[in-house]
Amino acid sequence: MNEFPQLQAAQQLGRTYRSLMAAFDQQLGMPLPRWRILIGLYQENGCLSQKQLVRLLRIDPAAVTRQLKSIETLGLIERFTDEQDNRLTNVRLSQAGRELVEATLPRRRRLVEAMLQDFSDQDLNQLITLLSNWESALLKAGDKDLL
Repeated sequence: MNEFPQLQAAQQLGRTYRSLMAAFDQQLGMPLPRWRILIGLYQENGCLSQKQLVRLLRIDPAAVTRQLKSIETLGLIERFTDEQDNRLTNVRLSQAGRELVEATLPRRRRLVEAMLQDFSDQDLNQLITLLSNWESALLKAGDKDLL
């Protein structure tokens, strides 16, 4: 009997997330963090400030900057200073970035469907609820000094 099931759940989530990342990379040909940025921009009409992107995706600002550098090198985005506020850097999907997202969307759909094909609607709703509750608990725990 496991004396610490909370740790087992956290470890399982980590393994599952790593498997998800590997599947995205293998099936879509790009790492999941890169895809999240591209699809985030695509869903927001192709242009956001880096600050808005960080808030939207809940990713560390330094991690977003690193990802944006590599995506920009691939010619999938353009970064430029905001005309109204030169402290902001805006990010825009390039035409090549938009075309890549649109070409990749059907593969993403097939991947997600394949990953979750054995789950009933009830299973999926329960999973969504459990993960949402866990996320809320993690956010609350992050605000407390637990040591």
